[in-house]
Amino acid sequence: MSTSKHDFNSYFIASNVQSAVDIVDAIKAESVSENDIGTVSRDPQFKVAELPQADLSDKSKLPEALKRGALLGSGSGLLAGLLLTSFPVAGVTVGGAAILAMTAGDAALGSWSAGMIGVSENSELVQQLEDALENEKTIIFTNISDAEKERILMKLQPIAAAGELEFGKI
Repeated sequence: MSTSKHDFNSYFIASNVQSAVDIVDAIKAESVSENDIGTVSRDPQFKVAELPQADLSDKSKLPEALKRGALLGSGSGLLAGLLLTSFPVAGVTVGGAAILAMTAGDAALGSWSAGMIGVSENSELVQQLEDALENEKTIIFTNISDAEKERILMKLQPIAAAGELEFGKI
């Protein structure tokens, strides 16, 4: 079993492990690498199935949000410090240490506020996936093109017709 280190762009929710195995087989039949497939389940039968495990930490938006926040915050802090140096306010003198402190402080504030936004991103999707796991369904994450998606869904028509399959984009 391998661990995915890629961003997933699609997911399937299977109502049972056998349907999950069929879905993974259909994805692999499209020449999708096992590194671009990951599964998660609380179904007791899941442990005996030979399915690629998902590493969901790579999909989190939090690290990206923290980086953006730190970059924007430090930029605005540096700009504010330079403006105060160039155009001093009455009675306030700003030196290099103050500029550095403003830059670091705004970077921390930017990271914190962007992190709060990043944590809440995709909350509707997260809730849907958590509900699926609570109901012992199996989630298959994958990285596929739209053309591959169409071919895979055509192969999975019997599973979908039986109500054992959901598909979505991340």
